[in-house]
Amino acid sequence: MIKAVKHKKAFSMITAIFVIVIMASLTSLIMNVTGKTIKETTQQYQKEQAQLLARSYTELAILKVIDSNRTATVPNPNPCVEQILDHFGEVAPNGYDIDIRIKYIGTNSELTDCTASNVITTLNGITGFDKTISLVIDTYIKYRDFDDPTNKDITFHRRTLQKL
Repeated sequence: MIKAVKHKKAFSMITAIFVIVIMASLTSLIMNVTGKTIKETTQQYQKEQAQLLARSYTELAILKVIDSNRTATVPNPNPCVEQILDHFGEVAPNGYDIDIRIKYIGTNSELTDCTASNVITTLNGITGFDKTISLVIDTYIKYRDFDDPTNKDITFHRRTLQKL
C-alpha cells in the first residue's frame, strides 16, 4: 500500500505539469492573436484617417483656388495656387504631412498669369476646355506606421479632377 500512494502522487504531478504546459501554450496563442489584431486595427485607423484628410484637403484646395484672384488688376506675383503644404496631428515626425499639388487645364484667358509648367493647354485635339477651367488636384498624405520598427513612411495619394 505504501508504494501505491507514492505512485499516485507522481501521477498527479505529471498531470499538473501537463495542464500547465497546455495553459501556457493556449495563453501564448491568445496573446499572439491579440497583438496581430491590435496591429491591424491601428493600420486600418491610420489609413482611414489619411483617406479622410485627403478628401478634406482636396476640398480645401478647391476653395483656395476659387478664392484666389486670378484676374486682379494689381500685378499679382502668383495668381494661381500651385501647392499647399500642411501638417495635421502630433508634432513631426508623428502625425500626417499633407502635400497638395494643383495643375490647371484650359486655355482660358484667366490662366495667362499662371506658371507655364502648371497649366495644361495641349489636350491632343480634345475640345471643350477652352471656355472653362478645370483642376487636377494631387493630394499626398504621408504618415509613419506606428507598429513598424523601421519607422517606414506610408503615402496615401488621391487624384481629383474638378471643373470650375
